[in-house]
Amino acid sequence: MNDEAQFSEADLAPGPEERAASRRFLIDRVAASVAALAAGAWAGGMVALGACAAPFVFRLAPAPFSGDAMSAAFARFDQLALGAAVILLGAEVARTWAAGRQGAGPAARVRRLVAMVMAGCAAYVGLALTPRIAALHRDGVRRGEGALGMELERAHRRAELVGRSEVFLGAGLVVLHVFTLGARRPDQDDDDEAAAPLPPGPR
Repeated sequence: MNDEAQFSEADLAPGPEERAASRRFLIDRVAASVAALAAGAWAGGMVALGACAAPFVFRLAPAPFSGDAMSAAFARFDQLALGAAVILLGAEVARTWAAGRQGAGPAARVRRLVAMVMAGCAAYVGLALTPRIAALHRDGVRRGEGALGMELERAHRRAELVGRSEVFLGAGLVVLHVFTLGARRPDQDDDDEAAAPLPPGPR
């Protein structure tokens, strides 16, 4: 018997395409997990800081200490939000590369759009809104008193609106990452799948 016609263990080993598909599968899972954790931590932190801590600090602590304390807390959180935004965008790049043609679906496009909007929110709040609010508090401005007080009131309102938007966007992004995890249409078959041979006999 010819040795070249014999099967060996090497013949059962995965080929280059299968190994590449396995790497893409792993990268997609890791990127989705990291992005879901980042979005969840971001949204949860915003709820804890904005909805739980801030109202009680402003109610119980006297001015200007309450404003200074919350400005410092939000400035620290903005740094975390900017870091989470970088993680989300990096995860989108990794998932888009790993998904290949399957990454062109509507859910994946919406997921990428939500990630970019969240990153824009983090940049706006962290680089423009929070520093302005902190500066007004340092100058002793009180909300609703005078022209600067009205500006401070509007800035706080915008910050609250953006914060609520980040919570909903973050929760939605977690859902989208889970929903697009290995998602495919039922009519999509693997390229490497082959139909079973027909039984012998007349057709």
